[in-house]
Amino acid sequence: MGRPLCHSLSECGYELMTCARNRPEDWPFPFASLDITDLDTFTDLLKGVSVLVHLAGQREPDAGFEDLVGPNIHGSYNAFEAAFRSGVQRVVFASSVNVSNGSIREQPIPDEVVCPSSLYGASKAFGEALGRYYSERHGLSCLCFRMGWTLPLKDSKKQLSDPPMDSLFARKVFLSAEDFAQLAKLAIEAPEDLEFGIFNALSDNREKLLDIGHAQSVLGYEPKHDAFAILEG
Repeated sequence: MGRPLCHSLSECGYELMTCARNRPEDWPFPFASLDITDLDTFTDLLKGVSVLVHLAGQREPDAGFEDLVGPNIHGSYNAFEAAFRSGVQRVVFASSVNVSNGSIREQPIPDEVVCPSSLYGASKAFGEALGRYYSERHGLSCLCFRMGWTLPLKDSKKQLSDPPMDSLFARKVFLSAEDFAQLAKLAIEAPEDLEFGIFNALSDNREKLLDIGHAQSVLGYEPKHDAFAILEG
């Protein structure tokens, strides 16, 4: 999701600094190599940055604790601590549907539910809790997005036609990269007095696992895509 997000933010006029362990191929944006478990380097790279959009981490839902502890525990702590030390104003934190989808409900799951379906989900809940801590204790604004299965629109029909999971579940948790880019921009531009928030982040799928009403009412989110319509179109 990082590539389409960076292109979208750049087109809106934002000045970007991008970081990963390795530089992506054909990467057109300013880049610095970073292992997020390195707090000192993380802190130095954030000096002068207004908003940190933190996407990095172990993202496999079935990952074991030893695979999660570095990127999702130490890495998440480092993101918030480095942001605080460097004077960053807001952190946009990529959380996951896996924080709440251990809860089985007939209606879409609201934002306040915490019921991880995996250790991965629990590690993302830890990141959300860190965000609340740094917001309350240090005045660092933090907006968390419980993201579904995120795909660029151009790849979504093919991927949704043969997903690596239950096909109905895939449609119910679909988030287009373009809809996420809209959410990221809304988070960056949200009023300064929005100090903390957890928002379910899905496209406007005909059936949704999560309730996205909070993001719509608070941030003005207007998702453009629907996994069911993509497959039918």
